[in-house]
Amino acid sequence: MFKIIKRLLLLSIVTLVLLGAVQGSDSPSPSDVALSPYKYSLFRWEVDHFLDKWVNKFQEILPWNSEPSREASIVQVQEFFDLITEIRELERESADGNAARIEELRQRRSDMQTDVEETVESEISAILVEEGFSSRIGVIFPPVDTVFAASPGVLIISPRDRIDQTSSTLLKPGIPGDVRDELEEVIFREDGVSALIVSTSGVATYPSVVSATGTLHDALVITAHEWLHHWFFFQPLGQHFWDSGDMTTLNETAASIGGELIGDRAFTAMTGEVVVREDDEDTDPADPDAFDFEAAMQETLIEAEALLAEGKIEEAESYMEERR
Repeated sequence: MFKIIKRLLLLSIVTLVLLGAVQGSDSPSPSDVALSPYKYSLFRWEVDHFLDKWVNKFQEILPWNSEPSREASIVQVQEFFDLITEIRELERESADGNAARIEELRQRRSDMQTDVEETVESEISAILVEEGFSSRIGVIFPPVDTVFAASPGVLIISPRDRIDQTSSTLLKPGIPGDVRDELEEVIFREDGVSALIVSTSGVATYPSVVSATGTLHDALVITAHEWLHHWFFFQPLGQHFWDSGDMTTLNETAASIGGELIGDRAFTAMTGEVVVREDDEDTDPADPDAFDFEAAMQETLIEAEALLAEGKIEEAESYMEERR
């Protein structure tokens, strides 16, 4: 037990070091000053959440606390995600007029969140055991541990003359669009690099941050994705995550593919519904008039790289801004 806790502490510490290492230099530039109020505190996240799982586990084994059945836990999970839909409908109808009811539902959702997180972790762990990720004594390491919370944004830095991520910085969630634009412009002007701020649906801190504002299926896939990053950390693949852009892409691709497979299976186990993806053979033919995001992104990448190869940096930047 001591060895497991020691290794989990190591994972959290290294997570802080690796993710914090890209937060900027010791000597603040104008862009650092502009970003400072919006930076996401990994240290605060770990302090607030690392021991929560173990405290909750301890409380569960107390003799006066009975564990609900799997069926009851799954019903609670489904209610948790149904509440999101109900809250959104009330907000669309009249946020002010339904304020009291909305607050009531949010509190109800908050009260059950810890139990729902435990159920999601348990269901994913069961699939991982079936897939051979467990030790010889049936233990999943690192344990699946996640917290449903607003996921951070991320600032991606790239040279102007080529498409190549050179650094990234986690930012607080919910930064307004106009503020994002201002920050990107400050970095472009002061540092002479391209900057892009994007939202995320999860981050592989330990415990992981997972946005739970979508569906149950979304949450399962994201949780599995982030756990795979935890598992990769103890494998050669994850240990070379920061070696190059290609290695980062390889890690993310592997986590995305594995996360979908594990998340889909967990969703089916919980609901009985089979997940059918667009690339499955049995799916209906795609609508030829529908917008193809992947094709559009591929076209944008090819054209932008061609302009950069010709040294037309400003033209490439203008083109990408138009396609954004």
